[in-house]
Amino acid sequence: MLKKILVFSFSFIGDAVLSTSVIQPLRRHFPDVHITFLVGPRAFDLLATEPNIDTTLVYDNRGEHVGWKGRLRLIKTLRDDKFDLVVNLRDSLTARCIGAEHWGMVRGDSNRHAVTRYLEVLQQHGVDTTDARPHLQLTKAEHNTVNRFLSEAGWTSEQLLIGIHPGGNWEYKLWDAENYAHLASVLCKEQKVSILLFAGPNERGLQKQVSGLMDVPSILVETENLRHLAALISTCDVYIGNDTGPMHIASAVDTPVVALFGSTSHIRSGPYGETHTIVRSGIDLGCNPCHPGRNPGGCGAGSCEVIAGITVEQVLAAVDRHITLGTSV
Repeated sequence: MLKKILVFSFSFIGDAVLSTSVIQPLRRHFPDVHITFLVGPRAFDLLATEPNIDTTLVYDNRGEHVGWKGRLRLIKTLRDDKFDLVVNLRDSLTARCIGAEHWGMVRGDSNRHAVTRYLEVLQQHGVDTTDARPHLQLTKAEHNTVNRFLSEAGWTSEQLLIGIHPGGNWEYKLWDAENYAHLASVLCKEQKVSILLFAGPNERGLQKQVSGLMDVPSILVETENLRHLAALISTCDVYIGNDTGPMHIASAVDTPVVALFGSTSHIRSGPYGETHTIVRSGIDLGCNPCHPGRNPGGCGAGSCEVIAGITVEQVLAAVDRHITLGTSV
């Protein structure tokens, strides 16, 4: 009987969130199993206190585990833990050296959603993945912390709360700051709305730029605590943003997402589930999406015309549909 399962997850926040889709089916199939996730340093803080994960370990390929010596150090550490099964979602050679049963990725068409491919790893071994999806379970204490923050910021429950994240870790993913500011201003004029304006640690300048261009004040979110970020996003009626980790966090905490795509593949990395909306411009340069691919950003333009072609009106229409649906429930 299996007692200990190691899930080889990912370094990037969004990928790590998507990998949580395997937890529910594994727990259902192996009720008494101890599940450990191996993630990169950036994703660790998000999953370390996740109630559905028993243990979270760090794989730091830029620090402790860099190079072949670091890789051997990691293998020794993991072998000492005596796992019974490794679920290898990142197709890592290291995962095959742990001395445990190995479940690896299924070869096939790569132009499918990441979650679909992760769940296939389980399906090929007879694990039922019905209703499986990425999910983060927030605690009562985390919700209370966020409620205090919002109350101190002046938000009241009579107002709709719209989350906007104008950033992203790649310039070719970004919709213009001016567009986000105009979008937020129109939403506040047309609806009784408060805007939560999110930003990553290196995006404070962009956050202030968008805020400064808005006609109304926004609530600036400057936390670097990813659990706090997830709890804040969970309170939003709608989350709007580019293809980023917080977009996947929003989906995993059941907040409707309006996601803007151009240079990246919405088929492979869009918000998972049917309750979300993907907005694209319809422009086809013949090179988009260029990521994933052999030469992402190879045009050298510094920005992507495809995502720049999305109009504020398109995004407003998508947001309005979610607001209408939410208020009619």
